[in-house]
Amino acid sequence: PYTCMPHNYFAEGIQVYGNRNGDRPQDEKLIQITWKSKVGFIYNATTLDVIEQFNFDTVRGEGWGICYDKDRHEFIVSDGSQFLHFWDADTLEEKRRVAVTRKGLEAARNINELEFVHGKVLANVWYEDVILVIDPETGVSESEYNMETLYPQTERKRDRADVLNGISISKDEDTLYITGKMWDRMYLLSLKGF
Repeated sequence: PYTCMPHNYFAEGIQVYGNRNGDRPQDEKLIQITWKSKVGFIYNATTLDVIEQFNFDTVRGEGWGICYDKDRHEFIVSDGSQFLHFWDADTLEEKRRVAVTRKGLEAARNINELEFVHGKVLANVWYEDVILVIDPETGVSESEYNMETLYPQTERKRDRADVLNGISISKDEDTLYITGKMWDRMYLLSLKGF
């Protein structure tokens, strides 16, 4: 199945959550946020029917990336600022907000696509070829993975590809899929040590 989003929305982050492998697979859902409309949607993951439409707000009034911490039952949302927004997964209300700092304690800017792996938030930085490993409690970026040589910018220009901005976990949480805007390729990476 597929669904068409109305043209007045610019779709951004999307995250699967809910019951995946239990007795009620129909409980699996998708949550999606929009870029500037401050509107999000919850879908049935099997049929893609809209279950709920909701309004949200962030520091910049935008939605960029979203991931899910199953243990804390909360969504983690980025908006291109230095902040991660933590929403209760049932009420979609913001519970807290954490400022992210990079090595050297500089404020992280342009936090984009998110994934939650091994208790950490993985985030790419818009227009940089890096992936940050962020402690969700402190906001400290504990590691930065440089992706410059993965698909060098000179090759991307030649191929009319744009920035790195796709991170997705696989069934093996130590293995990530990495891609970007208008990339004709996807990389399977193993990140060790976090």
